[in-house]
Amino acid sequence: MTSKDDSEVGVPMTELHCKGENGREPTPQRDSWSRHLDYMLTMVGYCVALGNLLRFPYICNRNGGGAFLIPFVLILAIAGFPSFFVEATMSQFSGKAAKQVWSFCPMFKGVGVGAVVVAFTYMPYYNLYLAWPVYYMVKCCSSVLPWTTCGNSWNTDMCIDYMNTTYGSNNTDTSYTITKSEKWENVTLGHTPAEEFWHYNVLGVSTGLEDVGSVQWHIAGCLLFSSVVIFICLIRGVKSAGKAVYVTALLPYILLISICITTLLQPGALNGVYYFFVPDFNKLLDIQVWLEACLQVFYSLGVGLGMIGTAASYNNFHEPCLRDSIILTIISEGTSIFCGFVTFAALGVMSQKTGVPIESVVTGGPGLGFVTYPDALAQLPFPQLWSFMFFLMLLMVGLDSQFLSTEVIITALIDQYPRQLSKRRVFLTGGCCLTVFLTGIIFCTQGGPYMFQLVDWYVLSLGPMVISTMECIVVSWIYGLKRVSKDVEMMIGKPLPMTVKILWALVTPTILIVTFILALLRYEPPTYGKYEYPSYASTIGWFIAVLPLLPIPIYMVITVRKHMASNSLKKSVRLALRPDDEWRPQSREDYINESTT
Repeated sequence: MTSKDDSEVGVPMTELHCKGENGREPTPQRDSWSRHLDYMLTMVGYCVALGNLLRFPYICNRNGGGAFLIPFVLILAIAGFPSFFVEATMSQFSGKAAKQVWSFCPMFKGVGVGAVVVAFTYMPYYNLYLAWPVYYMVKCCSSVLPWTTCGNSWNTDMCIDYMNTTYGSNNTDTSYTITKSEKWENVTLGHTPAEEFWHYNVLGVSTGLEDVGSVQWHIAGCLLFSSVVIFICLIRGVKSAGKAVYVTALLPYILLISICITTLLQPGALNGVYYFFVPDFNKLLDIQVWLEACLQVFYSLGVGLGMIGTAASYNNFHEPCLRDSIILTIISEGTSIFCGFVTFAALGVMSQKTGVPIESVVTGGPGLGFVTYPDALAQLPFPQLWSFMFFLMLLMVGLDSQFLSTEVIITALIDQYPRQLSKRRVFLTGGCCLTVFLTGIIFCTQGGPYMFQLVDWYVLSLGPMVISTMECIVVSWIYGLKRVSKDVEMMIGKPLPMTVKILWALVTPTILIVTFILALLRYEPPTYGKYEYPSYASTIGWFIAVLPLLPIPIYMVITVRKHMASNSLKKSVRLALRPDDEWRPQSREDYINESTT
C-alpha cells in the first residue's frame, strides 16, 4: 500500500502501531460488532428508512408506475451500489469513520467533517418522525379513532366526514346526507377528519413561519420518549444497538407483511396494486423521471451521510464487504417496491369503500404516513389494531435511522479523542441525545411545521451528493484504484473487480455530477400547502444546505499549511494528498505484514 514516495512522510508504521501519538500509551481498543448479523440488521434497518415507506410509492406512481422501475434499478446498479460500497470499504479497512477515515487523503478530511455536520443538522428535525408515530399509537387505543370523525374540539366548519356521508361541524348541529358521487367533490372543498387531526391536533399549525406560537407539549413529550429510547439502545454503542436491531429491523417486516395479507383479502386491493404497477413507458422519455430515480436511489440508500462508513468501521477486518454491499442495496430498494405494493393495495381498499378515486389521494412524505394511510387503514377490520401496528412500524424504522445518525457523531468524537472519551461513552451518548431533544423542541411549536419543511427541503440538498461524489473521485483518482484494489484484496481475498473500478472512476461520479447540476437547475423554493414562505426563508435554507460544505476548503487550507513550514506550496499540496501516518489496516496482522512489504 505504501510507495517509495510515501515513506518520506512520518515514522515507520510498525512504531505507530505499538505506541500512541507522541510515544504515549497505546490508543484504547475500539469496539466491534458482536456478530456480523448485528451489522447486517443494523444496515437493513438504516437503509429501509421512511423514504422507502412514505416517498417511494408516490414517486414511482407519479413517474410511470412499473416503467419507473427501469431507471430505478439501472441507477441503483451503476450509481447507488458503487457509492454505498466505496464508503463501506474505506471505513472497514481502516476501522475509522467520518473525519478520521480520510487519513487516506488528509487534504479532504473536511469531507468527513461535513458528513458529521449533516448528521447533526439532520437529527433534531428527523426526531419528529419518531415523536408523531408515538402520539398516533397512543390515540390508537381510543374506542373510536379520532382521525375518522368530525365534531371533535379541533375540527373546523370545513371538516367533512365523508365516511358517514354527512357534512358536519363541531360548532353547529347542522348535517345533511350526500350521495356517494358527491362525497369527494365536497371533500376537495373542505378537509377530511384525518387532515384536520393532523394539522390542528397533532401539529397545531400556526399561520406561518413568523408565528412561532406555543410548544405542543403532547408532541414534545413524545419527542422526549423517543430520545430516551435512542439513549437506552445506544448506551453501550454498537454492542447494545446490535441487539436492539433484532427488534427494530425485523419487526417492521413482520408488521408490513401482516398489513399486506390483511389488505389483499379486502375488496379493491388488487385495483390499487394494478394502479401502482401499470406502466406508462412514455414517461421514460422525460429527463425528470431519470432525475427522480437517481435522487430516490441516492437518498433511500443514505449514502454520503457518514452512516454507512460509521457502521462498517466496527466490522471485523475480513468481513465480505463487497457481498454485504450488494445484499444491502438489493434489500433496501426491494423493500421500497414492496412498500409501494402494500400502500396502493390499502389505497385500493379505501377507494372501493368510499368512492374516492385513488389518483385523488396519492401523496408522499408526511401526508402519506399521517393522513392518507390512517384513512386507508381505518377501512380494515379492527382498525385500531392495524393502525397501531402501522405506527409502530414507522417508529421502528425511524429509530434505526436515528441509531446510526447518533453514532456518527459519537464515533467521530471518540475517534478524534480516544483516550479522553472512549471510557465516557455513556455520558457522551446522553449529552448527544439531550442536545438533539432540546434542539428539536423548536419543531414542536405551532410554527414548527413550517421550520420542519424548510429544513427538510434543504438539509440534504447539497451535502450528501457532494460528499458521495468526492468519495468516488478521491478514492479512484488520488488514492488510486491500484491501492484500493490491494486493500480490498487484503480484506476479502480478491482484488477489486474491474466493473467496480470503472464505476468508481467514471460512471458513478459522472451520474452524480449530472444529477447534482440538474437538481440545481430545476430548483424550486420551499412550499407548505398554499403557504408562501417569506423571501428570507430561502436564504436560511441555502445556508443550511451549504453548511456541510464549508469544512472542505477550510481543512484543505489547514492541511496544506501544516507542510509549508519546510516545503514549497507545490510539495505541500502533494504531501497533503498522500495518506498520513494514521492510515493503516485495522487488523494488526495485516498491518504488520503490509508495513514490511
